[in-house]
Amino acid sequence: LPPELHPPSSPQPSTVAPIIDSTACAVFTDLDGTLLNASQKLAPVNRGALEQLGKDQIWRIVVTGRSLFSAQRVLDPHFPIDVLVTSSGAGIFSFPDEQILHSNMMEERHVQESATLLKQLALDFMIHAPLPDNHFFKWHRSTSQNTDFRKRLEIYSGYHQPLPEDLTTVGPATQLLVVCPRDEDGRLHRTLQTELPDLTVIRTTSPLDHRSIWYEIFPPAISKASAAAWVCEHYGIDQHTVLAVGNDYNDLDLLHWGSFSRVVANAPPDLLRLSLIHI
Repeated sequence: LPPELHPPSSPQPSTVAPIIDSTACAVFTDLDGTLLNASQKLAPVNRGALEQLGKDQIWRIVVTGRSLFSAQRVLDPHFPIDVLVTSSGAGIFSFPDEQILHSNMMEERHVQESATLLKQLALDFMIHAPLPDNHFFKWHRSTSQNTDFRKRLEIYSGYHQPLPEDLTTVGPATQLLVVCPRDEDGRLHRTLQTELPDLTVIRTTSPLDHRSIWYEIFPPAISKASAAAWVCEHYGIDQHTVLAVGNDYNDLDLLHWGSFSRVVANAPPDLLRLSLIHI
């Protein structure tokens, strides 16, 4: 790779506690709808901006809801970033070598508890395997009219199988993903948060039909913000120098965490109304 794609003075992973460098700056950015356009391509102006950040020795970290497998579909080996955070914070990888730096896994009991609840609520959901193979999943469908759910099954053809009735056979997981056609008043979100108090429930808009609501259920303390904080601690980046950029509900914790935050103009109206500058 050309040298400008990585900060020349970037510290390498170490078991030694990092020294915070008050001059080290970083940009944490969402991927789909923020860096990538509707065609899932990196526009030349965005590529140029990322490359300039590298020349200026500013860390570039993508924080996405995609799994590593899914991210590989849209990130070429020359994509100008330094760290890739996947699955909304569950996995952290160096880039472009994609060495895993940090990961989290949901315990079997939490997986089984969550699946039991989702079945009781007659929801359509998927249970994703532990990292780095979390593009494999088992699924349960309660309805036949969920076109977004069906579309995701088609996209991942060959990587999934129906969920067995005996949930005790289901092992640990990276996450559960609920796909629902609508939840305008957020009632389902509140129900999931109430019934699963020990887990993290993240809302996002479907990247497939851009209308359905996805709820991602993770182990406790998993979020884009917690992953960003881990990256800062790991590499000795001063959080007070951080810029966070996003476009959807699952970016909210990252945007509130960042010392400087921006939302892009295609964000949902209620995000644009927040006291965040939009670009």
